[in-house]
Amino acid sequence: MNKNIILSLVMGFSCSLSACSDWVDIKTKGKLIPEETVNYRYLMNNTENFKYTLSYQDVASDDINMSDETQQNAIYETHKFIPIYTWADEIYSQSENDQEMNAVYQVIYNCNVVIDEVMGSKNGTNAEKMAIRAEALVHRADAYLALVNVYGKPYNAATATTDQGVPLLTTPRVEGSLPRASVERVYEQIIQDLNDAFEYLPDVPEYNFYPSKCAVYALKARAYLLMGNYSEAKTNAEEALKLKGDLEDLNLYAGDAASYPENLQDKEVILAKMPRTTFALASYSAVDLVLSDDLLNLFDQEHDLRYSYLTRPMSELGVTYSGRIYFKNHLYSNTYPKYESRNMGPCVPEMMLIEAEAWAREGNTAEAMNLVNKLREYRYATGEDYSLTAATAKEALGHVLQERRRELMCHGLRWMDQRRLTNDPDFPTQTVTRVFKGTTYTLEPGAVRYTFPMGELYLEENPEIGQIK
Repeated sequence: MNKNIILSLVMGFSCSLSACSDWVDIKTKGKLIPEETVNYRYLMNNTENFKYTLSYQDVASDDINMSDETQQNAIYETHKFIPIYTWADEIYSQSENDQEMNAVYQVIYNCNVVIDEVMGSKNGTNAEKMAIRAEALVHRADAYLALVNVYGKPYNAATATTDQGVPLLTTPRVEGSLPRASVERVYEQIIQDLNDAFEYLPDVPEYNFYPSKCAVYALKARAYLLMGNYSEAKTNAEEALKLKGDLEDLNLYAGDAASYPENLQDKEVILAKMPRTTFALASYSAVDLVLSDDLLNLFDQEHDLRYSYLTRPMSELGVTYSGRIYFKNHLYSNTYPKYESRNMGPCVPEMMLIEAEAWAREGNTAEAMNLVNKLREYRYATGEDYSLTAATAKEALGHVLQERRRELMCHGLRWMDQRRLTNDPDFPTQTVTRVFKGTTYTLEPGAVRYTFPMGELYLEENPEIGQIK
């Protein structure tokens, strides 16, 4: 029987088994079985077990463009920025682990252990056990939603039942074959997990790292948007906003570069998820998320605080590279992990823009623009005109899609938008071209490289996974 290479690489519970040895027993096949319900609660409360998600897709998106030749030449050849940025056919060789995918499958493994075992634990009420299980279901749904939108084919209702998604693991097994589930099957599991979790969660969490009913609605809204089911996306976004709809006013922070609230205190965050990898000069000498002119030109550069506060010229970091970067990674003290400043999970602005997009696609221009302008009011300098108007639903939809790029830059979503909009009748994805170290690279709409390749190490050990062609 083939060994499951993905799980063999992520087997260790990220609370660290050594740190947890005071209260757990390690049984056969690596199975973790705390005897007491309270120990599962401790596991769920340890955010290290569940907080990570994918972020490399930001580098591949058209929001990023590194044109400075000096900076390009300073990047290490072995750094994964290069094959991702150039949409290479191979990112990881036979000797390399895909650390981002490992981290997300580790989240899934952790969730599967809890889901599989918590109901049989001792000295806990049924309500306590169901709540713990529900949290794990939400984290698992979020993980698969990220994976299938990076490593699986884009959702297409006509072909989703046969299109290849990602390996779908719902039990904490560590052996066996590892075929890809269909895209449709992965989405079915995501929605099922969220529906099963809903009843047992609070409306909103005490801390936004923990799942809630609001998070269920928000993740369903994101999933349905990516499926092109705009009616369900709107319904769930509306329900999420009923539970949590506050916005941060950038005017309160723009005068103090380090004052923006951390994720735990950010009232816009519905479910905090952190990138496994950060691209910032504090970590890599030549790598940061340099924003494309295509994106930067969408901003009112004089009055939109997202431009002046959340993006900055690289010279502010004390380097000579040209270009303007996403600066939110640098808004905190050095003691705060910079990757944790970039929330990749669902948030209030995302829900507003999902609802607005659905209204626009339904032909309700007024409702769409009301939501867009409500958001922009909190992003523009006080007293400046932030309002946009639209004479038609198509014009409103254009405003919404542009506002998604401005508001949700470097949240991991632009790549997913490029995938889902490939065949949009009014705003189809455009061809992307970039030059890196003298070579021109082109990504056509619908290209196979809109699906990240699996690492050769995983294919060697589990060839049934297969590479999407």
